[in-house]
This record gives sequence, C-alpha cells and structure tokens, in this order.
Amino acid sequence: MIKKVNKIIKTTDVQSQESSDTVELSWFDMQKPNLSAITKKDKNFIIKAKFTHLHEGDILVCEDGYKIQILKSEDEIVILKFNYVMDFVKASYEIGNRHQPISLESFQITILNDISLHDIISNLEKNENIQVTKAKGYFKPNGKAHHKH
Repeated sequence: MIKKVNKIIKTTDVQSQESSDTVELSWFDMQKPNLSAITKKDKNFIIKAKFTHLHEGDILVCEDGYKIQILKSEDEIVILKFNYVMDFVKASYEIGNRHQPISLESFQITILNDISLHDIISNLEKNENIQVTKAKGYFKPNGKAHHKH
C-alpha cells in the first residue's frame, strides 16, 4: 500500500521529532515538488510538496499518521580545484549558464555529477591546471544559487 503524505513538519534539529521511519534522499530529490520513494522499513510513499522543498530533519506525516523523517544521502559530486583565477571564473560562468546548483569556495567549485555538465567536466579534465575529482559527498549549494522561475 502506498502512503500519501499530507503534511510536512519543518525542523532543523534531526533529533527533535519522533518518527516511525526514515528515508534518505539526495539533494536533487529534496528539490522535487512531486516525489515517490521507499523508506528504510520498505514503505512506499508519495508527496506533493507545492511551494516548498524538503530539508534534512523534516518530518513527513502520512494520512494514517505514519511519520517519516528525511535524512540526507550522499550525492555523486565533482570537486574542481583551480590554480588560476580565469579558469575558475570561466568554469563558474559555464556551469551557472546551465542553471545548475553550485558550491563556490576559494578556487574550488563543487557540483552535482549531472549529465547536463558532462561536456564541461570532460573539457576541464583536459586542463592540467585544474584538478577534477569525482566522489560521493553531501552537496550543499551556496545560498539561493538554484532558483525557480
């Protein structure tokens, strides 16, 4: 039986709410307005989260009162480290032009390993002044970098 979520309890304290179950979601899945997933206890659920997105620690309350806590899973990410400012600026511009979320630090960019960026990543790998590392990790873009239209 598929459970239908009808309420989201927003919380930033992962331990503050009692829940019946948990589900691990990627950063991308937390942004989706419509989502179906399977919990740790193999419960199927659906959610339509209009005008919001999910965060780690949020509690999903199903019609039958069943509570599911959101946990963040690791994402497939790409870490780009730069030696030169112009390489850093050009890569930031290209990624931003694709409307992709981005995490910027001093001479470092972290992005999701997304198919829409594979050509950019491939070109950056050819530049000996740029270190490209593919890894699993927790993705957190800067501010409101990923926006809605």
